[in-house]
Amino acid sequence: MFASWSFPLSESTRHAVRRHLCVAVDAKDYSKLDAAGQEDLQAALVKTLDMAAERAGLERLAWSRQEQGDGELALVPADQDEKLVVDDFVRELDALLDRHNHGRVADARLRLRVAIHHGVAYRSDNGYAGPAPVVVSRILASRELHEALEQAPDAVLAVALSDGVYSDLILNRLTTLRPGYFRCTPLKSEKYEGKAWIRVLRDPEVASPQPGRAPEAAAPADIAPSDVAQSPPSDDQPGSAPDQYHVANTIHGGAHIGVAGINIVQRGR
Repeated sequence: MFASWSFPLSESTRHAVRRHLCVAVDAKDYSKLDAAGQEDLQAALVKTLDMAAERAGLERLAWSRQEQGDGELALVPADQDEKLVVDDFVRELDALLDRHNHGRVADARLRLRVAIHHGVAYRSDNGYAGPAPVVVSRILASRELHEALEQAPDAVLAVALSDGVYSDLILNRLTTLRPGYFRCTPLKSEKYEGKAWIRVLRDPEVASPQPGRAPEAAAPADIAPSDVAQSPPSDDQPGSAPDQYHVANTIHGGAHIGVAGINIVQRGR
């Protein structure tokens, strides 16, 4: 007959509880790579994250990190600026990913998903404890975030903010990011139900009009007479015959202006 023993933790043996900004990252299509490809991706991932943090003015060596092969879960110390993580770090990460992927075939590109949440999280005996690591991991693994990056083949980075992070930093205008850059997305799975604010960088469909503004035209409008700009006839116009001048037709579509074509018109004598 064996006795059942219970050893409650004393206050001296419990871990200190802290609130942290939690950053979870994983790489798209990691499992499709062979062993050598996974090793190369891991090296590129760590280097890219380190450089992005350095460029954003963050001390990444102080982050408490849990490596996960195709990604990581990190706790950012409270003395580091949260808005630099949500704003500058993400921007630098996107720029570095774009540079890394330049000239690579689609299957060799490094494309990342990032989830950011703030809450109780702390180091325990075998990893992290607290609700925040669970929530940020659920957001990162959500079907909605995966689909957001999948549906934007030209993008290399998709970011999901928890509702609290979005409200505290974005709605309070503590970053350079506009609310319209994000899409509020309900998340629902067997393990988690909530919502996140998702942004896919370099995806024009994500930057929706700001509240109170009329939506911009999605397709270029027809050329109107006022859109025809004529350069005055000049005998010394570079690259032109003395008896010719140019008509440049411009197209206005939403916020984009482009030249549709140039017609060479014969000048009357």
